[in-house]
Amino acid sequence: MAPLPATRDGREFARALAQANDLPLTDARDIETEYRRFLYLAAITDAPRVVSVNIRQAWQMHARSPEYPAFCETVLGKPLPLDDTSRILGAAHAYRTTRSDYLREFGQPPSPIYWPEAVGPRVPRWLVAHGAILGLSGALAYGQGQPLFFAAGIGLALALYGFDLYSAHLGRKRRAFGDRMSDDLMHFLNQTQGH
Repeated sequence: MAPLPATRDGREFARALAQANDLPLTDARDIETEYRRFLYLAAITDAPRVVSVNIRQAWQMHARSPEYPAFCETVLGKPLPLDDTSRILGAAHAYRTTRSDYLREFGQPPSPIYWPEAVGPRVPRWLVAHGAILGLSGALAYGQGQPLFFAAGIGLALALYGFDLYSAHLGRKRRAFGDRMSDDLMHFLNQTQGH
């Protein structure tokens, strides 16, 4: 029942969520309820909690408010940093655990509308980019009869990945492409292990 932040113009949390995500107000109120349940589950244990896309919308909006750190400290008793938990290693297992804890704590299964059966895998950006580079260089090497073209493609793909990781390391204030590619790799590996 802890109050979630209102906007500066006085709109309650659900109304602001509905407007920000182009949702009907009834759906936004349901998402707020499910988000509150997620907060409760996050408060009762230090186990990683993985949320669905819908619940994450509410979490992102709440985490952007200046009151969020104080809310976490006073209501949850600990910080709850916003991170993309669906991309951690073991996310599929953590999501299943979150759903089973939901059933145990609230006496009913989570709504499949807001808590689908599983967090779906997605194709990582690095896989597409590097696949394109290697495919093009492989086709060129085959067509020209020059294996060095393929070797150059491998080198280019590795150099691009290394450059992106290095730039991410230098500029930690922004989430650089190299970080996102590394996160995608971890997410992709996690999803393939879970299926």
